[in-house]
Amino acid sequence: MKIKNIKALFVVFSTIFLLFACKQNGGENNPSTNPDEELFVEGKVSQFNEYSNPIHPIVGDQKKPTYIADPFVVRDGNDFYLYCTQTDVYTNASSANPTFIPGPIWKSSDMVNWVYYGNVFAEKGRPTWGSSGAGVWAPTVLKVGNKWNFYYSLSTGGDENPGIGVASADNPGGPYVDHGKLFNSNEIGVVNSIDPYVFYDENNLYMVFGSFGGDINLIELEADGLSLKGGIETQREEKVHLAGGLPFSVEENYEASFIFKRGRYYYLLLSVGTCISGINSTYRVVCAKSENVKGPYKDSKGREIKLKNTGDIVVAPSKRLAMGTGHCCVMPDDGGNYWLYYHGYNVGSKYESSRVLYLDKLVWDRDTLSPRTSTNLASNEETLPGPYLNIIEG
Repeated sequence: MKIKNIKALFVVFSTIFLLFACKQNGGENNPSTNPDEELFVEGKVSQFNEYSNPIHPIVGDQKKPTYIADPFVVRDGNDFYLYCTQTDVYTNASSANPTFIPGPIWKSSDMVNWVYYGNVFAEKGRPTWGSSGAGVWAPTVLKVGNKWNFYYSLSTGGDENPGIGVASADNPGGPYVDHGKLFNSNEIGVVNSIDPYVFYDENNLYMVFGSFGGDINLIELEADGLSLKGGIETQREEKVHLAGGLPFSVEENYEASFIFKRGRYYYLLLSVGTCISGINSTYRVVCAKSENVKGPYKDSKGREIKLKNTGDIVVAPSKRLAMGTGHCCVMPDDGGNYWLYYHGYNVGSKYESSRVLYLDKLVWDRDTLSPRTSTNLASNEETLPGPYLNIIEG
C-alpha cells in the first residue's frame, strides 16, 4: 500500500513539474519558435508585373531617361505617386526638350511605369522663403486627416540656414497650397535641416530630418501636420538625436532618413557617403533598428549609428552596376513584399552622370535581422518580377 502511494505521489509531482517546465518555456507555445521568424516569410511573386532598372518615366510610348534624385512614393487606393527633388521633366510626348519642374509628380498603377502628372508648385511657383536661389529638395508626402501634406527641403549647396516647408492638397496629385516654412536650421537648432520624413506611430505624428554636418533628429508635429507640436521652441528643446553628428567635412556622414516598422522593430534607413560625384559617388544605404521609435538605433554589432562605418548595408554601390545608391523610401505591395525606391548612377550608360530611379525588393537577413536587397547591390538592366499587386494579378 505504501509503495502504491509513493508511486502515485511520484506521478503527481512529475506531472506538476512538467506543467511548470512547459509554462516556463512558453506554455502552449512552441519553445523553439523564433519571435522574428515572420521577418523571413517570403511574399508572393508577381507573374504579370516585371521591371528592369533603371526605372525611366514613360513619355508617349517610350521611356525617357530623367534625372530623378531623392525619390519618394505614396499609395492612394490603386494609384501610386512619385515625387523627387526639382528636376527637368519631359512633360508630354510633343515636348522635344524637358521643362524645369520644382515639384514634379508622376503617377503609376503598377509601381513600375510612371507618367508625368503635375507640379506641386504649379499655382504660385516655387517657394522663396529660404536662402536666395534655394531649390526644392527631397520631399516626403503623407495623408494627414483628409489632406495630403507635401514636406520639402528648401536649400542651396552649402546653405548656412536651409529649412523645411509644407504644402497640402485634397489629393496626392494636387493641386497643392503652399503653407511655407515650418522651420529653418537656426530656429530648430540643427545644422543642415533638410531631408524630412514624416510618419505616424501610435497616432503620434513625427518628423525625422537632418543631413551632412548635423544630427539626425526626431520631432513631433501637431495633428494637422502644419506646425510643430507645442511650437518651435518646445521641439527645439525636446528633439531626439537618433543618429549622425559628424563634422560637415567628413564624407561618411548620415542623411536621408526613413523609418518604418515591421514585426517588433523600427528600422532606421540612412544614406552615407558622397552622392553628387557621378559614378565615383560612394553613397549607400545602411540600417539600424530599435524596439522604440525614439531609439536607440543599433546595428547588428550593437553599435549606435552615430559613428563612422556603422549600420548594416541595405544597398551598396558597385562599379559594374550602379554607383551612388541611396536616398530611399520603402513601399509594401499586396503580396507581403517590401520594395526599396532609391537613386543611383547607371554605370556604363551614356547617362551615367545623372542620378536615375532604381527599384529593388527587400529581403530580411537572418544574421542581422535587417532588410537588404538580395545581393546588397542594385539590380541593373536585368528583367525581374516586380511588385505583386492584386489589381494586376487578379
